[in-house]
Amino acid sequence: MRLGITIPFEPFRSAHFPELVRTADRCGYTDAWSYESFSSDGFAPIAAAAMLSHKIRLGCAIIPVFTRPAPLIAMSAVTVNELAGGRFILGLGISTPNIVEQWMGVPFRKPVTMMRETIEALRAIFRGEKVTMAGTMVKINGFRLDLPITHPPKIYIGAQGAKMLRLAGELGDGVIVNFITPETVGPMLDNTREGMRAAGKDPARLDVVCRIIAAVDEDEEVVRNLFRRSLTAYVTVPQYSKFFREIGYDKEATIAIDAWNAGDRGKALEAVSDEMVEKIFVFGTAEKCRRRLDDYARAGITTTALQFASFAKTPEERRARILRAMERLASV
Repeated sequence: MRLGITIPFEPFRSAHFPELVRTADRCGYTDAWSYESFSSDGFAPIAAAAMLSHKIRLGCAIIPVFTRPAPLIAMSAVTVNELAGGRFILGLGISTPNIVEQWMGVPFRKPVTMMRETIEALRAIFRGEKVTMAGTMVKINGFRLDLPITHPPKIYIGAQGAKMLRLAGELGDGVIVNFITPETVGPMLDNTREGMRAAGKDPARLDVVCRIIAAVDEDEEVVRNLFRRSLTAYVTVPQYSKFFREIGYDKEATIAIDAWNAGDRGKALEAVSDEMVEKIFVFGTAEKCRRRLDDYARAGITTTALQFASFAKTPEERRARILRAMERLASV
């Protein structure tokens, strides 16, 4: 299993970003994956990391297909992939209706169709074609990318539900998952492998990237309580609530979202069990965390994108703890 990190994250923004990438490079981490929701954009950190390391594989996990038109996604993806010498993977996802519609002001409709048509357009652009497309969701009239394309980017698909997981197998070069447990990832990936077989691909070659939040050598009780708060913010979003029900947390998800909608934040928080927190997050000693990651590897995860967390009081101490944690985890 490839051991990767998430970039950037607090407290490694701005001037401290190079230290994060160089430490990962020195410690033997194989990957660095950005993300895009409502903080950093997904492409700029990849471009910066490409200048700091010449061996780490780079990827976005994920770029929302609704908030950028396909030609703009292609422009950014080809630009950073050329800077990275072909080490870049374009991870696409649908995000959530809250982010897409309420925050970005873009309609959230037909997500599977949107993903399929966006990938169709991107593949054509990456081949250097002049693209005209009148799809259900994607409309393009005569776009051609005015850049040399030495390295057409690979495309991975972020997926949770069965339809998107199958689409990832059919159209993607890999799949990206998040908030899953080793016990639940197997049935999810069966959908992706089914899509691969339908497209004539070898399911044994599936690359599964898993974003995992990890806290190494932090106070476990503090971590458990703070991770519970973080998880509650997702469990109470309808799209994620449905996902958590599907992977076995029906009781927790139902109570939490009902309590949240009723205005009872305390009850929503209490509904997220210790067992749920301990299964979805990775925390404890470096040795314990490594054993948990081994569980993910045995379950079929081939690449991790670890987002290291520290709950020290100052940014300086958080940086110091996270760098130590990265070194410790890589060495065990």
